Amino acid sequence: MTAEKSGEFRGKSVEAATNAGLAALRLSLEEVTVEIVRPGSRGVLGIGAEDAVVRVTAIGAVKASPASSALREIEPAAASRSSPAPAARAEPRPASKAAPKPAEPTAAAVSVNLDKVNEKDLAAAQTGRELLLGLLERMSLRANVEIVQQSDAEADEDDERSLVLNIVGDDLGMLIGRQNETLSALEFITRLMTNQQTHTRTGFVVDVNGHRAKRAESLRKLALRMADQTVQTGRTVAMEPMPPAERRIVHLALRDHPSVTTQSVGEGDRRKVTIVPKKG
Repeated sequence: MTAEKSGEFRGKSVEAATNAGLAALRLSLEEVTVEIVRPGSRGVLGIGAEDAVVRVTAIGAVKASPASSALREIEPAAASRSSPAPAARAEPRPASKAAPKPAEPTAAAVSVNLDKVNEKDLAAAQTGRELLLGLLERMSLRANVEIVQQSDAEADEDDERSLVLNIVGDDLGMLIGRQNETLSALEFITRLMTNQQTHTRTGFVVDVNGHRAKRAESLRKLALRMADQTVQTGRTVAMEPMPPAERRIVHLALRDHPSVTTQSVGEGDRRKVTIVPKKG
């Protein structure tokens, strides 16, 4: 076998990897055998995706026995059954590539004041927790999910606090994304699955290691500092563009401020909060 007649090639799918091999070797599909090294995976929400890998070998580059020829069929499972001879190609994947199991649910998974929680909301959150654990397992992420209540900075005192499915574990930054985009998508799909299973409209929030709560507290403190600046200068101060949930936190933080009021201005991703001094 020579380097010009054989090689491993990658692609988003088995077909794409095979076409890459045919182009590189300048051969047609009839002139080669194809062995699937790794079928690839699209992952979940784009997380855990991996390319397909195939070995493309020109027919005649090596003398193939009937048993080894069977191994080069497109369907690797069938090949392993019909061709036990080439043991090197039939080896199972290393144990290190196996998807790790999520942490076992603990008795302390629910950490809320049950006297202040609607039983229907709590039941929906518990269902959502089980579904979210299943999603995390399919992402090959080792994590647990606890049920807590929204923090003071996130909640409106006039309304009932939402329950939070807080994902806890190490190296989970990939679940947050730019401006919480990945986290919001994960929350949306978890709510959707829960709604379909419970036939109710759920209102829980999904968080990762308390990220939303920490961000809410930082925004609250920032809003108070910007309000002081507005009072001292007598001029309107504009904050950075924020998603709706974060703008709401600023509005809540300054709702009862004696000297300033807040407004949202701008469109789409550029929409932001302005802090305006009250007249008089």
